[in-house]
Amino acid sequence: MNYDVIVIGGGIVGACVFNQAVLKGMKAVLLEAENDVSAYASKANSGIVHAGYDPKPNSYMAIFNRRGNEMYPDICKRLGVPFLNCGSLVVTTEENRANLMALYERGKENKIPNLEVLEREELLKLEPNLADSISCGLFAKTAGLISPYLVCIALCEEGVVNGGVVKTSFKVNSIKKENNLFVVSNGKDEVRGKFVVNCAGPNVNDINKLVGAPTYDVRYVKGEYILLDKSQRGFVNRPIFPLPTKETKGILANATVHGNILFGPTATPCDKEDTTATEEGTKEIKEKACNIVKNPNFKKTIKLFAGIRVKIGDDFVIGRVDNVKNFYEAVGICSPGLSSAPAIAERIVELLIEDGAETRKINFKKRKPYIDTSKMSKTELEELIKKDARYGKIICKCENISEGEIIDALNSPLKPTSVDAIKRRVRTTMGRCQGGFCLPSLVAILAKHLKVKEEDVTLDGVGGNIVVGDIKEGDRYEN
Repeated sequence: MNYDVIVIGGGIVGACVFNQAVLKGMKAVLLEAENDVSAYASKANSGIVHAGYDPKPNSYMAIFNRRGNEMYPDICKRLGVPFLNCGSLVVTTEENRANLMALYERGKENKIPNLEVLEREELLKLEPNLADSISCGLFAKTAGLISPYLVCIALCEEGVVNGGVVKTSFKVNSIKKENNLFVVSNGKDEVRGKFVVNCAGPNVNDINKLVGAPTYDVRYVKGEYILLDKSQRGFVNRPIFPLPTKETKGILANATVHGNILFGPTATPCDKEDTTATEEGTKEIKEKACNIVKNPNFKKTIKLFAGIRVKIGDDFVIGRVDNVKNFYEAVGICSPGLSSAPAIAERIVELLIEDGAETRKINFKKRKPYIDTSKMSKTELEELIKKDARYGKIICKCENISEGEIIDALNSPLKPTSVDAIKRRVRTTMGRCQGGFCLPSLVAILAKHLKVKEEDVTLDGVGGNIVVGDIKEGDRYEN
């Protein structure tokens, strides 16, 4: 099949480009190398929709952050995913007040609305657990929180139900031109299209080399996190930052849309595949978090993890590639990339239309959100269970996820094929036990649904097999 637009890369930027192209009536396909979308930076970040006060004025970061922040509430409402409009704080000591005021002035230059400098008494009404040394803070009321991986998945699902195509496990290794069309292949399958958009994140240079486009000096920065369980809900109510530096917004204390508390990230140069959590990173987070909040209960830690940010220079790289007609890129999308993604996509789609991409009126179909039994009334849940008893069988006790919810995810427009792909949709294995109790049941459900052996079920794709065999087979088990 021939497409109007081929999007390479299924992170939040690629998902936004794909989604907006489909909703404009373009025939679009999204190609993702991993077994699921949101499998790189988009699955491991702070989930913050930044207000936009920090980026250098008139930079792509500033322009697209401000616009993306405006777009997110409506996008999340349309998709049926959580958006928490909680605002954010940057807090500091009295000796750094001048630097805080400079940040406030930068925010005004970036035309960010509803910024306010608060004194300690006002801050404590918002966040009672601030460190004793904190005297003032910048309150950005338009900042918010989302689940970055769930938004990414929902965008792709909406694209699929409206006629788009998502191909996962499609690692691009060849791009050539035939009859004015790009032919993009992974060695087994190929797609053809008039326009290609490179949103390949860490693999930007690999894709650009295939078409003779310029390559970049890419830097990879690892951000480690500490996640606390839901017993700590309310310890903080929004993102709380220290004063930012040139390299990072700093180690923050953060709430999540699901009720956990998150600390991090660090900012350490790394290889593009290094997502290890380290003793040094954990120590740094614990020490620096206590500069902004007091007595965080790190005994309630349930997970250490890391994500990687891709940096090219000091700004995003967005637009046409001059020496390759109909080839575009949206790369080097580090923070505030999540916040900026819808606006970046908006610009890319504008360029596609300017260059001749055909738009069509579509009969828009709304994405069906996943059922969340934890938010149902007792009566609603009883009625649901009467229709399907699987909604009454709890598989993940920590997060209260039923078999019915898991089956719904497995039957969704963008069908997951691994344990972590299910996790990103309905939060199985995300609770206190981190899958210690529910994993065997989850593997069995996945195996049955996918019609494979349990040994073939993976945590997150190739090489992540969970079960290695049956002790009752091959003389390994004795009565």
